[in-house]
Amino acid sequence: AERRAFYALISRLTLTEDRERIPEFSNAEIASYVRDFSVAREKASSVRYIARLNYRFKPDEIRGLLRSYNVPFAETPSKPMVVLPVYELGAGVVLWDEPNPWRQAWSTRDQPEGLVPLVVPIGDLSDISTVGVSEAMAGDPNRLSAIAERYGAVSTVVAHNNLTIDQATGRQMMTVTLSRPNDPIPVEARTSFYVQQENEKIAAMTARVTEATARRIENVWKRRNLISQTGTGVLAVTVPITGLKDWLTIRDQLSKVGIIRRSEIVLMSRDQVRVNIHFVGAAEQLATALEQSNLSVMQENGEWIVMPIGVFEPPKT
Repeated sequence: AERRAFYALISRLTLTEDRERIPEFSNAEIASYVRDFSVAREKASSVRYIARLNYRFKPDEIRGLLRSYNVPFAETPSKPMVVLPVYELGAGVVLWDEPNPWRQAWSTRDQPEGLVPLVVPIGDLSDISTVGVSEAMAGDPNRLSAIAERYGAVSTVVAHNNLTIDQATGRQMMTVTLSRPNDPIPVEARTSFYVQQENEKIAAMTARVTEATARRIENVWKRRNLISQTGTGVLAVTVPITGLKDWLTIRDQLSKVGIIRRSEIVLMSRDQVRVNIHFVGAAEQLATALEQSNLSVMQENGEWIVMPIGVFEPPKT
């Protein structure tokens, strides 16, 4: 369990193509990176014992390990994203209609804990009335925003799977194209091709392509948030408050931002707190990380201001 947890963490933080740089470590070496663990969901019988083990690792040691092997990594988790699995076979294109084995594969996949939580709509009448297959394919921003809002997500990714025959091999081929109108996916990451393996059933192929597509979505996010090996920074910010409770809430939010190493209070008054934020990476990455914690950062009259998202101006003195 400890080994599985360790490599699951490495997978969560790094790009798919970089994981081969991390060697196989012994159990004793892996144990040195573990801070602690807890046991949950225990089940025991006369012949077997089953439990869920939750491991926590030493963050600085894990960062040092990845840097020692020159492996870039991302720490900032994204807010949830809705995935709309559009399936095309011949002249038919479906989203909610059955059969849609592509949506079925997304709905039944195990959801490993990664940096990008992916939500698949249940496909009830409300979903159907919110966005149709033609609107998903057209990238209707209003409809896609509406389905994201319904599931408490930040955006919607349309995953269009076109099932055809590979002319070179005569096997089934899936062409999967990703689109996200409110935050466009880079051209090089939009479309991938998958050919059926020898003796592979179509259900197994669909499951394999689903996992590969989920990794592609995660990799797009990670590439935008890779932490520089050496880059660090300090940003002096002002946090407008109406009382101590406001500051304690924002302080708690800042403490959960992975790329922030520490925050130093420079000045505290009744209506504002001035803080030096020490972080790794670039300033743009800090802004993204703060946004994922429901904090916005903006510059006003040469001063950087941090406040909860949805607050458009600081309180008046």
